[in-house]
Amino acid sequence: MNMLLRFFIMIGLLKQQLKQQAVNGQLSIETLTTPVLRHYRVLPHDMGFRNHLPNYRYLSFIELNVTHWLLACSHQKGIKSLQWIIAMQEVIYLKEIKFLDKMTVSSTLAGWDHKYIYFEHRFFVKNQLMAVAMTKFVLMDKRGKCKPSCLDMVGERLTEVITSWNKHQIAVKSAPTPSIEGH
Repeated sequence: MNMLLRFFIMIGLLKQQLKQQAVNGQLSIETLTTPVLRHYRVLPHDMGFRNHLPNYRYLSFIELNVTHWLLACSHQKGIKSLQWIIAMQEVIYLKEIKFLDKMTVSSTLAGWDHKYIYFEHRFFVKNQLMAVAMTKFVLMDKRGKCKPSCLDMVGERLTEVITSWNKHQIAVKSAPTPSIEGH
């Protein structure tokens, strides 16, 4: 419930802010790659039973940041109803985030190819890095999948991290699946 409330508050504030901005139809690299920096307080309903922020909550904060980025970019392009669907996500947990910690989540466009968009997310408490995450997603509209070029991301812009991450995904998907018969 808490994330849903945060989502609607964020959307309301963002829509109010976007009403004041003109639609210009062109997204620059600077606009696309400007980090979405949002601050959150870890509240009781964010907590897991082990007295720290549970794994699934990190993913929820990532969703809020990426949704913020996508709404701002699609508004500037004049595109309505652009959505995103996660294709792959990975989080590296460095330290526990505790109850009532004020957390800053920085989400930055890391790159794209002809099908996917890649984001890097960094979680901080008091300027200390607590977790790093990567997200790979595809854009969707009412007709189906959209290429990143609909947001002026043309060609490919891949880093070494993205390339190795994709190779790892291919290796995991192509590994033989153990039989579950007889269990």
